[in-house]
Amino acid sequence: MKTYALLGVVALITSSASAVFTNWSVEMTSVGQGFAARDIYSIYANFSNTGINGSEGMNARIINVYDFGTADSTPTGNQISVGRIGTMNAVHNDSDSGVSSVGTWCAGTNCYNNTTQSLTDSFVTVKGVGANWGTTLDPGFISPSGLSASDIAQNAGWYTDSVATPYLVGSTLKYKVMQIARIAGDYGVFRSNMTLGYAALGSPTALFGYGSITIPGPGALSLLGLVGAFGRRRRS
Repeated sequence: MKTYALLGVVALITSSASAVFTNWSVEMTSVGQGFAARDIYSIYANFSNTGINGSEGMNARIINVYDFGTADSTPTGNQISVGRIGTMNAVHNDSDSGVSSVGTWCAGTNCYNNTTQSLTDSFVTVKGVGANWGTTLDPGFISPSGLSASDIAQNAGWYTDSVATPYLVGSTLKYKVMQIARIAGDYGVFRSNMTLGYAALGSPTALFGYGSITIPGPGALSLLGLVGAFGRRRRS
């Protein structure tokens, strides 16, 4: 099994008293052999531990991910004006689907035929992977691509399925929000904008970090480590 850190992309929200989202990052793991070989891309929201007491990143709670692939006429940092480039080509394994994309983007134990399929499936989450994990898809996620698709619809989003539980980032200072499984050897470049909603634990004020993720092919290796300008956004 090989793991690579592929991309650290942009978006610093500056605040001395709140949790700080620094960037999106993508890590790839190669699993399986032959027909079952998959390249698994895990997408993380990363947080800084800088701040007044040096630990705000550990107290960040995740709220939602939204505006997937939304075009931005005035992109900041690594956001792109077209919203997305290329095709995701995600493979789903939560149904008995072989290499097709029959299946769903849902994250949860009820989506799988066995306990190992999440290792090679495509899903979105705001709770991470493990016991009791899951997420809720907003209406924009369903249309026009639907749940059983190799891609995610523009403007789609997902959020925590229980407002009573604070989904904390924790001591690793990173939080997994998506996994994309591809057939091994699929090196087509895919890039998409996405926005994160989060807040400091105990604070009612929502903060927003934004940027883009990239799954690079051989021709996109120059993008590794690319960092753009910093941005800040608030939404009511």
